[in-house]
Amino acid sequence: MFIIVFTIYENYSKCCSSLLTIFSLTINRKLTNRSMQGSSSSKKCPICHPDDQHEMGGTICCCCRSDAEEQEQLTSVILSREPPPQEQCRGTLLVFINPHSGKGKSLETFAHTVGPKLDRSLIRYEVVVTTGPNHARNVLMTKTDLGKFNGVLILSGDGLVFEALNGILCRDDAFRIFPTLPIGIVPSGSGNGLLCSVLSKYGTKMNEKSVMDRALEIATSPNAKAETVALYSVKTDSQTYAAFLSIGWGLMADIDIESEKWRKSLGHHRFTAMGFIRSCNLRSYKGRLTYRLYKPKGFKPASNPFNIYEKTTQQRIDESKENEGDTLDSKFKTWTLHDSDTDTISSEDEEIVIEDDFINMYAVTLSHIAADGPFAPSAKLEDNRIHLSYILWKDIGTRVDIAKYLLAIEHETHLDLPFVKRVEVSSMKLEVLSDGSFVVLDGEVVETKTIEVSSTRNNICVFSSTA
Repeated sequence: MFIIVFTIYENYSKCCSSLLTIFSLTINRKLTNRSMQGSSSSKKCPICHPDDQHEMGGTICCCCRSDAEEQEQLTSVILSREPPPQEQCRGTLLVFINPHSGKGKSLETFAHTVGPKLDRSLIRYEVVVTTGPNHARNVLMTKTDLGKFNGVLILSGDGLVFEALNGILCRDDAFRIFPTLPIGIVPSGSGNGLLCSVLSKYGTKMNEKSVMDRALEIATSPNAKAETVALYSVKTDSQTYAAFLSIGWGLMADIDIESEKWRKSLGHHRFTAMGFIRSCNLRSYKGRLTYRLYKPKGFKPASNPFNIYEKTTQQRIDESKENEGDTLDSKFKTWTLHDSDTDTISSEDEEIVIEDDFINMYAVTLSHIAADGPFAPSAKLEDNRIHLSYILWKDIGTRVDIAKYLLAIEHETHLDLPFVKRVEVSSMKLEVLSDGSFVVLDGEVVETKTIEVSSTRNNICVFSSTA
């Protein structure tokens, strides 16, 4: 429909007017439909309907209480359940639930689906219901018994995964924990790039139902396997981060952050809606981008799959120490950068600097940033190269080009457009020279004017399959 609109309305002002009208009608229609669906498909309340019994044995009122009261009651039921007997259990998970992520259904998903499935699989779990920013970070930063868990399960989106990883990064044993503590994800956030990248490798269809069904199956299976995902070192004006997904500035960063207000009403469709608004009200951003082209340098990444419940995290750490010996212990104390300071710099390795007016700068390390379609189709989970793309103001013809670019992402043709520059790099540095945009790292805003990203040979491990 939007392509037809662009073809008919070659005049920019008419095009913008038509797009905004369509957008307004679409939003109103979505919100009306959601309201009608909510009123027509209400669940039976076990308090109002005592004949209905809840699977977990608790009473959960879903229509007589406010959202806050329902969340409180769900939390109480989750935390009060009896775990499987220790002598029968196959393993233990540390579970983080963000009750406010996405459409706010994560507690309900765990109480009704994830918890009962884990119980049936004889998998014990310790639950943390997050109460605000950095809750998960603080738990993982200070928890002294991480070694007893077989993995971490997160009911949220990429943002909580990012928070969890950077909590681990603050630990003295961070680089031992990263490759030995698998992370599982049940999607309840609006951005699920990591999960979609993992599932797409195994052929899962990229729609909401298929992604959720497969994620639930993997997360609750006693036969779940994990595999390697590359990790990146990021430095800002004031802090160092671990990252796994994306670095954005300009158009797509604005779309991500400014659409937050529609998170609950539109879910992942919020990105599409804000995308068309931004294509009509286009901005430019002054910046300096410096990067170094990627060279393999003998690095051969491997996925290294393993069964999650065969060993605990501590057993995997002990095993790695026995296999590698004390001589390699320094490898697990800090970042192992792909571009080492001791490397001989050739002319091909020299940094390339671009200072100009940008419309968009977006770098990804995985194939997907959402379920719409791959942003970097050639990206692999274990590969440590950074897929950098950018658009300069001087290279576009009209604002319609940007709308075409956003539409092309879903069809995997956006990187083929003539005004889109793309390169594979091992390091990059962005210096923001004007106000007006966000710097976004793995979907989270970071307050900085300078951000440096480096490929490393470190990795995390993520729940990936049941084969």
